[in-house]
Amino acid sequence: MRRLLVFMVCLGALFASNGYAGEKVTLAAGAGYKQMVKELAAAFTKKTGIEVEQIYGNMGQTIAQAKNSGMVDCIVGDKGFLDKSRLVFSGMHEIGRGALVAVYAKGLAIKAPADILRKDVARVAMPDPKKAIYGRAADEYLHNSGLYDKVQSKLLVVATVPQASAYVLSREVDVGFINLTDALSIRDKVGGVLPVDRRYYSPIVIVAADLASAPNANALRNFAEFLASDQARAIAEKHGL
Repeated sequence: MRRLLVFMVCLGALFASNGYAGEKVTLAAGAGYKQMVKELAAAFTKKTGIEVEQIYGNMGQTIAQAKNSGMVDCIVGDKGFLDKSRLVFSGMHEIGRGALVAVYAKGLAIKAPADILRKDVARVAMPDPKKAIYGRAADEYLHNSGLYDKVQSKLLVVATVPQASAYVLSREVDVGFINLTDALSIRDKVGGVLPVDRRYYSPIVIVAADLASAPNANALRNFAEFLASDQARAIAEKHGL
């Protein structure tokens, strides 16, 4: 009897030390933030034991997934897109401010985003302005800078930031408009990364938005607390936010 009691006490202590065992949280995130979200998720799981399921796509895709599946707890993406999504959120947590950049293929010598007008720049990739944050930002930049009509014939519109990056890496296009976060992950594989003047596009506020219908509300509260930590802030800053 005494041995059984000792065993039960030890078993209880084991479960108490990992009180979140078996819990999970599901995140849907903009594909341009995949590397950052993966690192945040890994650090969160290591700290709490809570597993993080991840879904990636453009903002149109992630919003649709949240509406249709009923399985998403939190969306990481642009606040402007989310405010117009008609989803109901219980809270939003700012992660940082996004930045639009132009990356160009190796072998080119481009000094400014406006150099896409040059004859040796044949193709320029950008995400879909209607569905992706940085597609919208690129579209605003091109129109507000007066470049759009001059480069329209060169433009290749793709679904997501990583697709635009992939086209630059494969040399199928010469220049791609993407976010700084994705650019940092490929900077050693491209010719260079050029910042786009923020005056030409609307501010991009990246948030983690908690869905009011979140099926894993307890785990989600823990994730929100983690996002406010110094560790999470350092990860975001590392990825350009």
